[in-house]
Amino acid sequence: MSDMSESAQVIAEDLYQRFRLLAMVIDRVDSFVGMTPAGIPTENHSDMQAPASWLKSLAENQEEIRAIADDMVLRAFRTGLEPVNFTILLRLQEYPAVSFSELMQATQLNRFSLTERVNDLIQVGLAGKEVQADRVLGTRAAEILVKFIQQVQDRFFNLVTQRLSELTGK
Repeated sequence: MSDMSESAQVIAEDLYQRFRLLAMVIDRVDSFVGMTPAGIPTENHSDMQAPASWLKSLAENQEEIRAIADDMVLRAFRTGLEPVNFTILLRLQEYPAVSFSELMQATQLNRFSLTERVNDLIQVGLAGKEVQADRVLGTRAAEILVKFIQQVQDRFFNLVTQRLSELTGK
């Protein structure tokens, strides 16, 4: 297994854990409020048995699974690579847990804006939160994403440094 393949597997596992949590919540809410698998409300609960499980319906729809997978991966990368969010992820690589006040200093964001950013990172599986300690945690997926981006940045920097003379004729 190559490094890239192992990295992809770790990211996929972390994203799956996020998917699993969200899917279970959706399934339970739909069952509780009486939604069909397609998200259509049932009109007369007394005439119907409990709604069919959304997860069972999803398991039979490869096209929908592909759409979910594509969306979750792209959202995670887009969210993580936004410059301010990437600054948060960099700080989370330096320390296993970072307080909100430390992140506010690192990003120059106010508490509200930082909380929204952290929630976005949590939503896509790149961060977690210790509520009692008021700290933010990184995930393995975030660690791999940051390392990959840093490798690309370093390689790009080296190429520009080495080949700039070609452009200047020196």
